[in-house]
Amino acid sequence: MNLELVNERRNNSIYTDGNNTYKIFNKNYKKTDVFLESFITSMVETTGINVPSIEEVSVMDGKWYFKSSIIKGTTLFSMIQSDPDNADKYLDKMIEIQTSIHKNRLDKLPFQKEKFADYIKFSNLDKNLKIDLIDMLNTCPRHRKLCHGNLTPHNIIINEGEACVLDWNHASQGNASADVARTYLWMKINMPDLAESYLDKFCEATSTSKRYVQNWIPIVAAARIAKNNPEEIKILKSFISVVEY
Repeated sequence: MNLELVNERRNNSIYTDGNNTYKIFNKNYKKTDVFLESFITSMVETTGINVPSIEEVSVMDGKWYFKSSIIKGTTLFSMIQSDPDNADKYLDKMIEIQTSIHKNRLDKLPFQKEKFADYIKFSNLDKNLKIDLIDMLNTCPRHRKLCHGNLTPHNIIINEGEACVLDWNHASQGNASADVARTYLWMKINMPDLAESYLDKFCEATSTSKRYVQNWIPIVAAARIAKNNPEEIKILKSFISVVEY
């Protein structure tokens, strides 16, 4: 099979053979996580959201992979990078996509609050800080909106104005503002000049209190720290402070 590398990431690489897209996971990636992502992506597909339609899950050279139909287009990240003067327009597009995702509900997905609690418990944060963060989490309202869990401009491909949303392995049913807090943190780390504009635009578009989203940030940052991504940890820790709700 003649595969061309399209994108290389921390846990997987994306290839194409001209007719199909292959998401090939690293050798140490858990089989259970591969099938969970396949299940979640297939569930999201039933809502009508444009996602990669997984046609095959198998092993190649000792590595698990998904095969899906070819995904054409340009990532929203690349569009922002190549056309920074229109960054506001692209942020509006991302928010439009994100809020349309939040209008859906999938009862078989894991609960967001439980996922956050597990991540915080297994992080290397101070024990007392973890207790405080879990207490904060327990006071947060339980919602059941479909949340992507890691929506970034890298995970959105635009083709002739239509969006395809990738990488659903962190999806859950939960609070839209927590989902937005995760995107905001990604923006602060990777596109800091646009982070505040993104948050302001989301709050304006949805009539959401900015303070309400900000209350989620320490919790989401703490949960993200459990991923042990070295280039993120210092910045994430700066957002972890227990605040009164």
